[in-house]
Amino acid sequence: MRTLVEFTTSPGAICGRSEYPACGRGAGFTTCLAIEIATDGTLVFANAGQLAPYRNGIEIASEAGLPLGIISNMVYPESTLHLVKGDRLTLMTDGIPEAASDHQLFGFSRTEELSQLSPGQIAEAAQRFGQTDDITVLSIDFCSDAC
Repeated sequence: MRTLVEFTTSPGAICGRSEYPACGRGAGFTTCLAIEIATDGTLVFANAGQLAPYRNGIEIASEAGLPLGIISNMVYPESTLHLVKGDRLTLMTDGIPEAASDHQLFGFSRTEELSQLSPGQIAEAAQRFGQTDDITVLSIDFCSDAC
């Protein structure tokens, strides 16, 4: 990825070119959410099997591609939207909705309800529920150049 970003900042192209090394390496795969945020608030992202981002507690509708390493020459569509001052973008791995307790998943509804909390609070809620997978949560509070 470090090499790819020297040649392109297109999230779709980064996902598409990242899958070549992953294909043919056994049964595994990797999920990826590549994003670019411009200083004017333009957000462009491509999703390779990852959870969609949340904006101010609402899941951003987008087309998700297959995880990296499943199919070679996959084209990853890009989604674009404009962030405004005060928007919170929350990104997280599937370890949140897939936390499980007594054969019940934490689920997408609970995940969305918590998506405006701090990353630590979101991770702690999933851990208390019953963490079964790795958890990563990142929140970005957008502030224009004037901040």
